[in-house]
Amino acid sequence: MVRSRLQLFFVACLYLSRSSVQAVIFSCRYTAPCGCSRYNANINARIVGGERAPSHSWSWMASLRLNFTSHQCGAIIFSDNFVLTAAHCVRLFVSAPSTLSIVIDTDTLNTQEGQRLSLSTISIHPSYNFSTRENDIAILRLSKPIDFNDVNIAKICLPNVSKSEEHRYPIINRSLVAIGWGHMSFNGSMSYTLRQVTVKTIGEKENMCKNSIYNVKLQFCAAVNDSEKDTCQGDSGGPLMYYSEEEQVWVLAGITSYGRGCALSNYAGIYTRVSAYTNWIQSIVDDDGMVTIQQSKANIHIFSILTIFMIIVF
Repeated sequence: MVRSRLQLFFVACLYLSRSSVQAVIFSCRYTAPCGCSRYNANINARIVGGERAPSHSWSWMASLRLNFTSHQCGAIIFSDNFVLTAAHCVRLFVSAPSTLSIVIDTDTLNTQEGQRLSLSTISIHPSYNFSTRENDIAILRLSKPIDFNDVNIAKICLPNVSKSEEHRYPIINRSLVAIGWGHMSFNGSMSYTLRQVTVKTIGEKENMCKNSIYNVKLQFCAAVNDSEKDTCQGDSGGPLMYYSEEEQVWVLAGITSYGRGCALSNYAGIYTRVSAYTNWIQSIVDDDGMVTIQQSKANIHIFSILTIFMIIVF
């Protein structure tokens, strides 16, 4: 009798664990100089197509806008006076940077909340190729420094990887998080609230990657096998991030660059490989509060969102 009850208990637990929603909380080290928002990231691993991001959980996210109003792309806070974005988002505005601006400290687009900062200069990577989207990265200098006294604003960490490893980073099959206000489907409506989605890096020899990528040293692929999660139009320029378990901070792995449609079964999303550009970024911003996190080979490993910080929500 006791044995049968135990068997029933374990069967019930197994059923609940398989059928429950998997919510993951990533605890942050708040004394770190980068990679920590006001609140810990809370990510649902089974939300199809992503989910609404909890308020103030991604404090380095910025909305790149035309004349302070129309959202064009995402941008990423990484230093006191500069933000990163994709080159294709700003290539037509290099000679007129003041027509663009960023809005920070907001999770919604249709609001007057947040700091609003105009741009003073736009630095597109000198080898940017519009046709292949190689070197799809740009640095935007702001007209005045960001006010980090606002507790809802923070900078993301950048990866510091050895020269021999920078073109293989992040490694294949690594779980990453993308955020943005992009369209909910290809040519669909834009999300007015910030959304988050978990994807994994894919090897360049996989069909869904090799069909889209041009330069594996400068770009990498990420997607989900069920192809129901992806970045889309309007997400360009936003961050693709990984959680460093060792440092307990979020580190920028990629910048959303392009894709064929959104979440198509045969095509992965393509991201600019940030680790290949840290020296170029440093040459532009000099000493401006940019923080890099050293990534040793021992630290370049896959984190499992199902075994470390899993919470079963019944």
